[in-house]
Amino acid sequence: MAPLRVVSLLPSATEIIQLVAAHCDTSNGVPFELVGRSHECDFPGGLEHLPSLTAAKTQWTDSADVDRQVREALSSGTGLYSVDREQLQQLGPDIIVMQSLCSVCSVDFCYVQDIAAGIEPRPQVADLNPQSLQEVLADVRRVGGLLGQPAAGETAAAALQGRVDAALAAVPRAAAATGAAGRPEGGAEGSSVSGRGGSGSSSGENGSTAGPSVAFVEWVAPIFVGGHWTPQLIEMAGGRHLLNPCTPGGGAGKSFAATPEQVAESRPDWVVVAPCGLDLATARKEMEASLASQPWWQELPAVKAGRVVVVDGNQMFNRPGPRLVDALEFLVGLLHDKPEVIPAGFPYERVPAAQ
Repeated sequence: MAPLRVVSLLPSATEIIQLVAAHCDTSNGVPFELVGRSHECDFPGGLEHLPSLTAAKTQWTDSADVDRQVREALSSGTGLYSVDREQLQQLGPDIIVMQSLCSVCSVDFCYVQDIAAGIEPRPQVADLNPQSLQEVLADVRRVGGLLGQPAAGETAAAALQGRVDAALAAVPRAAAATGAAGRPEGGAEGSSVSGRGGSGSSSGENGSTAGPSVAFVEWVAPIFVGGHWTPQLIEMAGGRHLLNPCTPGGGAGKSFAATPEQVAESRPDWVVVAPCGLDLATARKEMEASLASQPWWQELPAVKAGRVVVVDGNQMFNRPGPRLVDALEFLVGLLHDKPEVIPAGFPYERVPAAQ
């Protein structure tokens, strides 16, 4: 049987596909091979030889200017990405995996469907749109099924769920109660935590026993606060994301622009700066250029206390894929002073307290 030919136009989908591949039993299921990727598919390593089928139309300068470029492109209807139509057709994929949730994050779904219509036989275009952690785990199972490897998908998702359960068990009881809104309800795709580790609790800025409040910044100029799965991860970790709280048992609304006054009024105990698409060094540079010198920023409780971290959001928080479990483990370790829970090599830096 010829292997299924798979194209991924989404970094998180590529990570899921490769995770499923790592759990495949070569004696069972349908063989498949990844034959094309997006320009942003950079994890796991070893995919550099695959043809890159997309390109960004924006040019990186700084956060404020990129925001301007994005707004202008979206308002004009030109889109933010190009697709190599000819090369995609020549690859003759059986399955194309992408998303339609965010027009800023990847190529236009309808445009790719139009390209797929010109390929014979027409490939299936799979649309992944998770908005919560449990939906990400469901996508691992779904991708396993799409690739003809349902057992591998189940095994991979179960392994991730086991790590989720272990992370939640490390959250102190009082903080776990605070973050209960974001915790998935029981079931195959939800949390199956039966107990909580520890008996202490983290205190908020006013000394309360409520879990610490977190401001998650996923763009710095203008400020955008985290949405969808990010507030859920914070609340699952025993924190509170006051600027965009999650719905019971699921994710929050989409990311949105917040004013400095809104951030200041939330008086966060912690600030996590993880700009979408930026690596750690660039994120740190952008935070220093756009936020660090602002008087309102310097007066934040988190900034005064040295409880600001900069993270490689591009790798660890922005992509709805398997490494969101790493992000959850990081948050549990950070918020509750349990460094042993933080994955080794997790890309973050703690910012010294403002003087």
